[in-house]
Amino acid sequence: MKKILTANNLLSGKVIYLTSEKKWVENLANAVVFDKQEDSDNALTFADTQINKLQSAYLIDVVLTSGGTPIPISNQELIRATGPTNYFHGKQTEKN
Repeated sequence: MKKILTANNLLSGKVIYLTSEKKWVENLANAVVFDKQEDSDNALTFADTQINKLQSAYLIDVVLTSGGTPIPISNQELIRATGPTNYFHGKQTEKN
């Protein structure tokens, strides 16, 4: 199963994702996708060193589109990736 690492930014509370350069970004499409358990475990270990930047880091299951973009499998993670569902807010306003 393919996975990406997600967390919440400590100061803003926004959803963030780990990139291949070990940077945290808000755009899920820029997240590094892990194919191997060892690589995802190493990413979690790295996240443990980032306590001054983030909270609640964990891995989520994803599938890749034909273009290679990761898409979360769970509805909860889809909602986290796009923002609140009750009105256009944050990331949702950028799509209009």
